[in-house]
Amino acid sequence: MNRDEIEHELPMPEYHPQTAADTLRLIAGGADPWLALGQFVDDWRRTETAQRPRLVGEPLPGVPAQHLRWAALLAASVEWLCAQDELPFPSWTSRPEYRLAEPWFLYPGWRLRAWQLAETPVPFRMRNIFGGDRILARVGRVDS
Repeated sequence: MNRDEIEHELPMPEYHPQTAADTLRLIAGGADPWLALGQFVDDWRRTETAQRPRLVGEPLPGVPAQHLRWAALLAASVEWLCAQDELPFPSWTSRPEYRLAEPWFLYPGWRLRAWQLAETPVPFRMRNIFGGDRILARVGRVDS
């Protein structure tokens, strides 16, 4: 059998966009959190708007305490993405464990704190996460 014959006999697996729940499972499993979040945001942006609620319908799985800040960031990201598309937020995003007890500044240093405090979108601020007005702009950017 030559290569062309083999390629025609092997079915191409169907791609399934990464859900928010998948993203947290990847992070809890040891994946780089920013890469996992980037893949989710990429898949969100590449999915038709009417189909996007399927990516956030499943509640996030329970995770150990060391991953709760990533769960909070993911919940905030889901609310922000839904708001951008005028979609309703899934109810799981309002769980109290997605509100951090201590502030998490994504950019270190005191000089950037004022900017982060003032410019961070509400879904992130209300969870005590601060990173300015472009938190997801650099994550998984898709050029149209």
